[in-house]
Amino acid sequence: MIKSVFSFGNGAAVLDDDKLCVCIVDNDGNKKICGKTLKKTKKILNFPLIRGLFYYFYGFYIYINSYFLGLSIGVNNQRIKKLNIFSSFIIFLAILISAFLVGLVIFNFLPSFILNRLIEYEISYYLKSFIISLLKTGFLVAIFAVLKFCPFMNGIYSFNGAGCIMLNKKSEKEALMWRNYPLNFLNFLLNVSILSSFVISLVAIKIFWALDVVINLAIYFACVILVYEFLHFATFTKHTWLKDITMITNFFVCNRPKTTHIEVLRVIKKEMTSYQDFECIDGELVPLSFVYAEMETKLRTFDRYEPSDVDWIICNVLGKNRAEVKLCRGISKKDYSEIMRCCDRKAKGEPLSSIFGFVDFYGLRFDVNKKVLSPRMETEILVEEVIKKVKENSFESILDLCTGSGAIAVTLAKFTDCKVTASDISKQALAVAEGNAKKNDVKVEFVCSDLFNGLKKTKKYDIIVSNPPYIKRSDIEKLDVEVKNYDPKLALDGGEDGLVFYKKITRNAPEKLSRGGYLFFEIGEGQRQDVEKMLLDEGFEDIKVVKDYNKIERIIYGRKRT
Repeated sequence: MIKSVFSFGNGAAVLDDDKLCVCIVDNDGNKKICGKTLKKTKKILNFPLIRGLFYYFYGFYIYINSYFLGLSIGVNNQRIKKLNIFSSFIIFLAILISAFLVGLVIFNFLPSFILNRLIEYEISYYLKSFIISLLKTGFLVAIFAVLKFCPFMNGIYSFNGAGCIMLNKKSEKEALMWRNYPLNFLNFLLNVSILSSFVISLVAIKIFWALDVVINLAIYFACVILVYEFLHFATFTKHTWLKDITMITNFFVCNRPKTTHIEVLRVIKKEMTSYQDFECIDGELVPLSFVYAEMETKLRTFDRYEPSDVDWIICNVLGKNRAEVKLCRGISKKDYSEIMRCCDRKAKGEPLSSIFGFVDFYGLRFDVNKKVLSPRMETEILVEEVIKKVKENSFESILDLCTGSGAIAVTLAKFTDCKVTASDISKQALAVAEGNAKKNDVKVEFVCSDLFNGLKKTKKYDIIVSNPPYIKRSDIEKLDVEVKNYDPKLALDGGEDGLVFYKKITRNAPEKLSRGGYLFFEIGEGQRQDVEKMLLDEGFEDIKVVKDYNKIERIIYGRKRT
């Protein structure tokens, strides 16, 4: 059976193969999860024609299971819980009987009564059957239209809309997905009701009451099969127009979901993909799947969602690595509050390095503050390229210009045997860098210097590496709030054209490089040609460019001509 969503007033359930997972929202707004593993269904039941009947009966079975499973975690007191389950079962039977009686009146006696009142003269049997079938179908559609706008159905239809979002994997915009999954169970039942009502009324079998019942049931289940096959084809076909047609009926059983409805489905999705068992979470713990879902929703709202950021926040608050977090089912309410506090700050544009005061770089941890630029993942590529050259040529000395937090210098000192010197014009930045060298147990010579001016004039280096400021001055205010509000302007401002530091460094680097030494730069997007020309003009050769993870030319280096 394909993955299916079953919605009810205060939650939803998802069936995936033999896993049934339920998430409800209690009266206090808390989300509770539980589930169970069902007996696997035989594959033969997924064959065309047979699968439609299976989906129909198994769907009702799952609906009842989901409802009582949700009820079992929605109430804490065991006596009340048993009473509610029994009471709910009685109410459920009462509703079924009432619906049958109402349906009997509306779909059998009322259409005939109206027809006899409106049409006084005799009409043909077939025309009369056709008109009655239209009337019955019209009444049915009218009932669903009324239910659509009833407050007590709003939750069911909203959770169903959220389910369509989860099931419709091909679409990316949630606003367009909420009723664009034809084969949801409520839409399936609606289409079966409409088609069977029309066909049975049109055929109007009148032989013997017992035989009539058998024939009408046969017609009904034939409609079940036809509707399922049609909706199945519409769901998985590439013809979008066919799927759009099914949205006409889907409108009656889907509402645009709100944040809570989407979160519930994300909780279930995370729970089903992360864990093998479905034991209920302790009431004192917040399910980790809910934490992930709520963080995703909040960060997506502000267009700041990155799965790695969510993992990073959770891991650091809990003091666990990713493998340990995956084994964790629930967290304390205190940890939950701290995680969401960090998530709120991230949603407002504050970088993780500022929230926690440190950042991981190349497997090492570096303290950062507003006096230094937080090292980026792309800069790890620069470090990696430098390490390769050191090993290829057995180099012994490295100079890191504009060191900032010291991430480049400390990492190179940690993973090579070179003597590393690092310089920066900012004394505050050097203080941070020195602290990071001590924390990572490496020896680096730090010098307060405006590029080469404060260095020993006779000292030469095998490699000079720099990640200098390279943002155009006029573009700084256009940067994302995470950069412009939290990174120091001194570490961003590359002058009017963004190339000021490249010009100064390239011009003076040959005098400070050993014979056959290399000059490495991290560059901004679109700066490759200008920096490459500078290197060529100053006598560098064997110039290479390396792209970052986003295929942007990010690293450039060249060898001093011998």
